[in-house]
Amino acid sequence: MPVFPKENPSSPQITTHFDNSNQSVAPSAGENGMIANTPILTPTNVIELSAVGMGVAPESTISPSQALALAKRAAIVDGYRQLGEKMYGIRVNATDTVKDMILQNSVIKTKVNALIRNAEITETIYKDGLCQVSMELKLDGRIWYNVFNRARG
Repeated sequence: MPVFPKENPSSPQITTHFDNSNQSVAPSAGENGMIANTPILTPTNVIELSAVGMGVAPESTISPSQALALAKRAAIVDGYRQLGEKMYGIRVNATDTVKDMILQNSVIKTKVNALIRNAEITETIYKDGLCQVSMELKLDGRIWYNVFNRARG
């Protein structure tokens, strides 16, 4: 059974796996605003995404079962959010207020709006009030290619 990784801010918690080594990749950064080695979904390929969602049990639960259920639900929602960010991207709005060359206020808001179907929970670990849920999602180009192109156009 895997254990939680040690906290290291430089190690990412999200991994992406591809099941087709012959698929297209996006151009290098700067061309069309795409990042190098980003997979492009075509009508004929399948992209597999994975995410690890984390959820913490609230302190004010009436039983250990309720704590587990709430932490697991939070972890699943976090996993869906991460998958949505990978599928559609994330919208970031930021506002900074500067007075006399000193930052007075900084507000950053993020928003993910995604349709996710058939995501699979592959592993659930609950330890010390923290729930970690591993999720996978396969995007079949025959189904999702038109959905993504309509969303962009």
